[in-house]
Amino acid sequence: MQKIIPLSFFFIFAILNINKSFSKGDLTRQTVIEVEVNLKGETGKVHFFQPPVLKFKTGKLYKLKLINLSDSKHYFTSEKFSNSIFTRKIQINKNNKKIAEIKGIIKEVEVFPDNIVEWWFVPIKTGEFNDLFCKIVDKKTKKTHKQMGMSGKIIIE
Repeated sequence: MQKIIPLSFFFIFAILNINKSFSKGDLTRQTVIEVEVNLKGETGKVHFFQPPVLKFKTGKLYKLKLINLSDSKHYFTSEKFSNSIFTRKIQINKNNKKIAEIKGIIKEVEVFPDNIVEWWFVPIKTGEFNDLFCKIVDKKTKKTHKQMGMSGKIIIE
């Protein structure tokens, strides 16, 4: 005697498998990978990124925390990096509360002393980018922060 599978069982099985296939490619459901870069320095002396080399992988969701620990404002600028990622948002927090989100194409981020900006993005193109720098002019030396050592490299694998 042949068993007949109830039609409702077939629909439940199909729905469960369809849901699995959609969630595999849903980049919004990823666990975020947090990376911190400190913007450091002292007016008249030195300015630098710590670490000076950042590595990311395509297709992963990152939250890059730009933490300004210096006495000067700083730019985080890399045209090639900006052109190789999808920015989900820039988030600004104050006193552990979200106060703003910026969405769209971001080319550079300016962070003032004792502040943190979060850049949420997904890398979409591989490459090595040696154009990370800060273009602020030091008040004492009149040199750019880049000339004083604030440059770096970004690698997307």
